[in-house]
Amino acid sequence: MSSWVSHLPKEVEFKKVVGHGLNSQELAKNPRLDYFFVKDLNQNQEFEMEKCSFDAVLCTVSVQYLQQPEKVFAEVFRVLKPGGVFIVSFSNRLFYEKAIGAWREGSGYSRVQLVVQYFQCVEGFTQPEVIRKIGSGGGDPAEQKSNFISQIMKLLGALSSSSDPFYAVVAYKNFKPIYE
Repeated sequence: MSSWVSHLPKEVEFKKVVGHGLNSQELAKNPRLDYFFVKDLNQNQEFEMEKCSFDAVLCTVSVQYLQQPEKVFAEVFRVLKPGGVFIVSFSNRLFYEKAIGAWREGSGYSRVQLVVQYFQCVEGFTQPEVIRKIGSGGGDPAEQKSNFISQIMKLLGALSSSSDPFYAVVAYKNFKPIYE
């Protein structure tokens, strides 16, 4: 789920990047996208993509607007390859009028738990892993380099000096791959 801004690091190359959003003009301005599609996932949750066709799906600061998140998560599961990762990241910012009630009324903790429940509604996702970064700074640099979770946070730009809280909930299709 994308816009004119990419949250992918410039220094990392990907075989193919597909974006989704609601505004074709914004998506066309995103230089990281090889392809994009426009769809209101609150009206139609189906992706016109082949099953098992993606290594990773990222949902950045958008989950709070999904009115039928379980159906969207099921569709993400369908398009992920076995071992593929789904990363849902968010902060405390939102468009109040567009966010679902549980999100508007919730705390950081309750929002994380809500996303965990979305994953648990789809049989086949691994147990969701939660990443939290509250406040500025990133902790011990040596620890960050060795920690797999920190690598995911770095990929998403969460180790910047931003004072906004950062949350990510991560799960895999069927199994978590082991990388050496």
